[in-house]
Amino acid sequence: MRIPRSLVVTVVALLPAPLVTAQTASNESESARRIAVWGSSVANGAGDESQRGGYAGRLETLLEPRGWVLFNQSRGGDSTVTIRSRFEPGEAPDPDTEYLTTVDPAYVLIGLSLGNEGIAQCRLGQTRGCTSTSKEADAIYTQFASGLQRLISRARAAGITPVVTLAYARSDFSEREYAYTRRMNLLINSWDVPSVNLLGAIDDGEGRWARGFWGDPLHPNAAGHTEMLHAFVPSLFAALEAGKPVPVRSDARGFVRVRRNVAVPMSFDVDDTMRSFALTFMIRPAKDGIIATVNGQTLDYAVSVFRRSYGEFEWDTESMQLTPGGNRFAATLSISDGSIGYRASSGNLISSPVGSVARGWHHVTLSHYAARGESLLYVDGQLIATVAERLQPESFFLGGPGRGGRGAKAARADYKDWMVHRAGLNSDEVTALHQGRLLQASLEVYAPLNGTHRSVSENRAQSLSEIRIDPAVVEFGSDTE
Repeated sequence: MRIPRSLVVTVVALLPAPLVTAQTASNESESARRIAVWGSSVANGAGDESQRGGYAGRLETLLEPRGWVLFNQSRGGDSTVTIRSRFEPGEAPDPDTEYLTTVDPAYVLIGLSLGNEGIAQCRLGQTRGCTSTSKEADAIYTQFASGLQRLISRARAAGITPVVTLAYARSDFSEREYAYTRRMNLLINSWDVPSVNLLGAIDDGEGRWARGFWGDPLHPNAAGHTEMLHAFVPSLFAALEAGKPVPVRSDARGFVRVRRNVAVPMSFDVDDTMRSFALTFMIRPAKDGIIATVNGQTLDYAVSVFRRSYGEFEWDTESMQLTPGGNRFAATLSISDGSIGYRASSGNLISSPVGSVARGWHHVTLSHYAARGESLLYVDGQLIATVAERLQPESFFLGGPGRGGRGAKAARADYKDWMVHRAGLNSDEVTALHQGRLLQASLEVYAPLNGTHRSVSENRAQSLSEIRIDPAVVEFGSDTE
């Protein structure tokens, strides 16, 4: 059969159209998963002797297999003022400048610091890039906050979803700069923008880099960048893509009651490596026993010396490598005789005074800093004690001893407001939680636990992580009943 010429022409003319459509859809899909890191030297990987691109390069390695494309458009020395000129090229672009919009990102990670803004106290003879009075420091604080807000607004106006890193450490910071850093981080946590708590990964407790995790006073080393990576919720960008909003604290008056002894009433299994963390919940105890458990591996560490140079100057720095040692641990929180205690991975026990926890609701936070090797127990916003340990948690259990907790009994108690952060929390942050604030930076799990059996396992954090609740051993109540 002879095919008419007109039909042949028609078929040939129609064939390219679906291919073009498919290519366009592919380009749009790729563009929708493009992330630009836009910040200063730490965001650009400064100090990373392994040449892996700092925390941004490690984030790229984490996200690339999941279909994300990451571009680093950072530049050393930038502040909220100097970075503005790098938003888009304009009419006369500088060929050597990394502009944000040239990579067509759907998301931007803004990584700037109070140090570059000029918050540090002036040293003897120093007059620029520093502050001499509290009034000057307050002005820099305000400049940084308003500058970040302008960058966030500008990104949104361009159709780019912003994520912000919190202010972090410097080895030349004093208590004065540390106080401004903590204050700034609480402020950013109050904004309607996702954020990452980098300070909670590398803080030595005084606003400086933890020992063994810095390359020079201004920058972390490779180990420091690795710990900062772990402060990122791995599914944050997927959660944003799915439309999950910045979480707000629930004001419902419901709770979960663990009504009989069981190992795993509620659980959360960690899918990607976690180091520093904070476990928080509220409890109304009725009978003594285990109230929470953290399972995982303890971390071994090895210190090596790395020689650095800058121009004619050379110096030696310590680099601490953390690796899972293969030793399993089950660290437990429990209540006994009106006291809440924490039995650490070593078996050491720290606890509040006997009789200090009366009937009624109480707020508990276990804050762990892997880099500095310390866990801190807070009850009702007050620091109880600290214990030395380095942990890599793999599972969190609320309301019982967890898997393998043979012989340990769960407490009878009510629970609500369960949170797991991927960063340690300092005293200011724990106080804010105790006062009813919600800190969304690096928050992987937020389960209010105040709904019905259908909604109680909801995780409102900007992550795709799931918690599990055994409906056979818990019941759901409300203080309004």
